[in-house]
Amino acid sequence: METDDTDRKMEELGGNKRLSETPPDDDCCPICFGPFTVPCRSNCGHWYCGSCILQFWNYSSASKPCGCPMCTCMIVNLMPEASLEQQPQNQEVAEVLKSVRRYNLLFLGGACGFIQQKVRELPFFIKRIFQGLMDPDTNDTYIAEIRLFAMLLSIIYRATPLDFIPTDDDLCSV
Repeated sequence: METDDTDRKMEELGGNKRLSETPPDDDCCPICFGPFTVPCRSNCGHWYCGSCILQFWNYSSASKPCGCPMCTCMIVNLMPEASLEQQPQNQEVAEVLKSVRRYNLLFLGGACGFIQQKVRELPFFIKRIFQGLMDPDTNDTYIAEIRLFAMLLSIIYRATPLDFIPTDDDLCSV
């Protein structure tokens, strides 16, 4: 059934199969079951409302590409309907298109997109590390290793004359 659907979505153009540029007229968004508001095609060929698929991604896992709700393939590229890019649109449509571009930059951006993703996740990771360091009941092994490493560094700092953290006395003597 799924291959029949995909074959119907494909158009024959000069012997090359190509996905259609517009959603089917008789179709609806498989997430909200309504007519397409800002139609976006995934890299696997399924059509969704732009806001629906982005909301699905935000609730499923915002740190990795969302899986297609229809075929579970990873969606790394969302392509809005071509007519939306060419015509002036209202504020809501412009916001959805901006979010779609941001999604594509994040997951289609290659190494640059990966680095940007990790930089965005860094504050959450640091917060989690500090919370784990302060909670003695944390069971994560890497948190325990970081805690031991921090204690070892503090012992070495106190035991050696090496003073790499400036204090008030060091600032006054300069």
